Amino acid sequence: MEIIHKTIPAPKDCYTDTYLKNNTAFFDIETTGFSAKNCFIYLIGLVIRKDETLEIFQFFAENPMEEKEILTAFYRYLSPVSTLICYNGLTFDIPFLKQRTEKQNLSFSWENFRIMDIYQEMRPFLNLLHLPDKKQKTLEMFLGIQREDSYTGGELVAVYKEYEKQPAEEKKSLLLLHNYEDILGMTKLLPLFSYLRFFAGEPDITSAKLEETLPFGADSPKKELQITLNTSLPFPARLTVEKEMYRLTFRENHVYLFIPVLEGELYFYYENYKDYYYLPLEDMAVHKSVASFVDKSHRKKATKSNCYTRRRGLFLPQQADWFAPCFYPGKIEKSSWFEYGEDFLSDSKKLALYVKNVLSLFI
Repeated sequence: MEIIHKTIPAPKDCYTDTYLKNNTAFFDIETTGFSAKNCFIYLIGLVIRKDETLEIFQFFAENPMEEKEILTAFYRYLSPVSTLICYNGLTFDIPFLKQRTEKQNLSFSWENFRIMDIYQEMRPFLNLLHLPDKKQKTLEMFLGIQREDSYTGGELVAVYKEYEKQPAEEKKSLLLLHNYEDILGMTKLLPLFSYLRFFAGEPDITSAKLEETLPFGADSPKKELQITLNTSLPFPARLTVEKEMYRLTFRENHVYLFIPVLEGELYFYYENYKDYYYLPLEDMAVHKSVASFVDKSHRKKATKSNCYTRRRGLFLPQQADWFAPCFYPGKIEKSSWFEYGEDFLSDSKKLALYVKNVLSLFI
């Protein structure tokens, strides 16, 4: 069994200061397969923050007989750690470690650690990125992180088995490099939390204004509500995502929310159509108390589909009944529109509630 130790300076950025505190550690394991019953752990990587440095440890088993030694050493080095960060560790690494620990007649409790799984934490946001997959390397590419290692964990199983039979420094270097870049790569994924932190917090609106834009290929300009929000952590990459009819752009310390504004005539439907009459000439419904003054030949009992009145103006979309009254372009649907006015922008509470509801749609 070999322990490889390296010390490097801790990154000086707001993400490291926010999420990678003293006694916080990243870890990752390399195994000879997916089955903890039939396979074993041959390498464990660990990164521990210690003041202004990152202490990097790799516990390498030269053969299956040394698995117990690397597990024992790994657990011993975790003694000062209170928070563990991993990538999909709750699904794979930790269950695998638990089974192999039991197999080796060792005991270790995970109950005293706060576990933060980057994959599990980020999964709601990752769905917005439309990446080919949600692997760690793919996220690193999204952030522009370059690797020297070109292997997958699966490909390296064969390399390790060759090393078992005939140890060679070249093969060992490939194994260690992959694991080293995995654990160091996790520390570089911390900026992704700036996106999640934005969605979890209260919207900090700095401006909201109605603008006219000319979409690409359109014949006439369209009205659009443009809202600018601040964020506490800068975003590592510029990103634009869309959901339903809403669009978000992340750039540096700002988020720009773009919402279409419908200009025209929409329908408001009365709930109890049995209390209304429909007036065909006016194409609208009126309450029975009013309809009694209308000639019987110009009125008929309202139905659910024609028990409405029409309103012309500017409207904002909503995916649920966030604001009343609700208007529709045609029949009643899950999504609706509510009337926009300048007083809406001046009402900070109402605007904040609307923005929060819109943002909740994205994740």
